[in-house]
Amino acid sequence: MKAVIKTEKEQELNLQEIALPVLSNDEVLIKVEYCGICGSDLHAYKHSKGYEFVRKPVILGHEFAGVVVDCFDDSISHLKGKRVIVESMNYCGECENCMNGRKSICAHIKVIGLHFDGGMAEFAKTKAKQVREIPTGMPLNIAALSEPMSIAVHAVRRAGVISKSDTILIQGPGIIGFFVSLILAQKGAKVYLSGLEKDYESRLSKCKTFGVIPHIVKSGNLEEKVDMVFECSGSNAAVKTGFHSLKKGGNAIFVALYEHETTLFLTELVRNEVSIITSYGCDPNDYQVAFSVLASLAEKLSDVIKMYPLSEVNQAFKDGMNQVVLKPMLSIN
Repeated sequence: MKAVIKTEKEQELNLQEIALPVLSNDEVLIKVEYCGICGSDLHAYKHSKGYEFVRKPVILGHEFAGVVVDCFDDSISHLKGKRVIVESMNYCGECENCMNGRKSICAHIKVIGLHFDGGMAEFAKTKAKQVREIPTGMPLNIAALSEPMSIAVHAVRRAGVISKSDTILIQGPGIIGFFVSLILAQKGAKVYLSGLEKDYESRLSKCKTFGVIPHIVKSGNLEEKVDMVFECSGSNAAVKTGFHSLKKGGNAIFVALYEHETTLFLTELVRNEVSIITSYGCDPNDYQVAFSVLASLAEKLSDVIKMYPLSEVNQAFKDGMNQVVLKPMLSIN
């Protein structure tokens, strides 16, 4: 099969012919149709700080959808022929966090496509418990968005109760920030999505279709204070400016991952009783909500995807790095 191999060299990918994955106990083989390129893939691609754990060489990709074509065990043979996505986060199910329903922070968490081979290949294998059947009628390329949508669902859930009277700022118009803004707009909140001027055409302008207000950072701070800030940009500068946009007693939800340390003057935050909440990954139950959101917005969401054949994987990564597209996605087969 053809597969995209992340080599030990920084910003190097090789499209290679390799052997099909060999199945073992409880595993299924998936013929991959679509695989999105995630921010984590880009971080692994450029060897960012915090991604030293990524195994190299490795087949990247954890946002993929396809069809189950083989099963190791007869007990899971009912999955054969099913259209599925794969949960990105492999949890143990036995640690304290897993037992308390917090599988996204499993003590032994591993991510497909980072810790072990993923979906940027014609075929991929995974444990049967990690697959989820795609709802009838949902296109496979839209279903491939379920992993980033689940992360956004998880972040909104971590924020607590959302009211229609809330005014919310999302910082960073990448796919996670974009999806967070869509979910919050569906809940009836007044939602701003902020980004740089260069992001407007390829990213920010698309949010208006979904009832979200684009905000260009260069134009200054928002004229009104907000009840919540979702920090999805990964920018150290945005971390500080986000707090300035919050009302007293507001919530700051941190979803992005950062390449550098940030210094905060905590006295101001303490005096304002700002609540700092973090959100990482997603839990299995977030996927069902993600499917519902995707189903309701499927027609509009096709505009946020740019397709690339597998042979153009290097161009897809470059466009993702340069932020000229919102969601680069590989069409595998």
